[in-house]
Amino acid sequence: MSVKKKLAVGVMTGALGLSLVGGGTLAAYNDVAKVNNHFASGELNLEVGDSHNKAISFDLTNMKPGDNVQRIFTLNNIGSLAIKDVLMEGSAGAFSDLDGDSNKNGFLKQFEIDFMQVDGESNQWEPREDVVMSGKTLTLHDVVHGNTTSKVNSSHLVGNKINLASVAAGPDRGIPLDPQDSDDVFIQITFKDDQTKLGNGEYAQNKYMNASVDFYFDLEATQWDGVHVDSDDKNGAINNEQANTPDPVTDGSGGTHSNDVTDND
Repeated sequence: MSVKKKLAVGVMTGALGLSLVGGGTLAAYNDVAKVNNHFASGELNLEVGDSHNKAISFDLTNMKPGDNVQRIFTLNNIGSLAIKDVLMEGSAGAFSDLDGDSNKNGFLKQFEIDFMQVDGESNQWEPREDVVMSGKTLTLHDVVHGNTTSKVNSSHLVGNKINLASVAAGPDRGIPLDPQDSDDVFIQITFKDDQTKLGNGEYAQNKYMNASVDFYFDLEATQWDGVHVDSDDKNGAINNEQANTPDPVTDGSGGTHSNDVTDND
């Protein structure tokens, strides 16, 4: 064997020896730990009913001009997340006119919302707040087509949608779970009585005889903005009070969390 080959073999053997020695010096002791985490989402769930939590609707036939109907319906939060806004739009479905001389939009314009009032917030009572501007006439046609910005008080508008949740100043708005709350909506709709006559002596509204339309109030409950839970905060349920800075609340296991939580925006 040449000197070069002997030298190469010696170097490889030495390297292997170093490797074995190095492997033999690894520590035999160690310790392990886990950080236990649990993330659970909440539920946004709005229930609409009367004061006895029964389903409610306007479902009337055989109406004539001058008739009006009142309803009070209650917005209940039956989920696990606080509701910020309850946004209302309108939509119209099937239309029928047995006489064939009117149309859906014209018929919707015959129905005027005399008043729409929602609960305010108070420690002692729930004063009514007017949704429709004083002196303005809001029709079902307006609600369907979003013609609301010039007829609905700005404090009850989000875009062109009507906000039925409490809009009192400060954090006391929406429908929380803690403290438990619900909001009532009081509304009256009138089949307007138009005394206008045509040249032949007939009332202009005669063309709306034997007509009907399916009309819907479409409600959307929205969540509050995301919140920041600080590293010093304890574990527990969040997002079930009125605002993004709620007081400490009790979670399902009886624990509490301090809530120095702030808006995510």
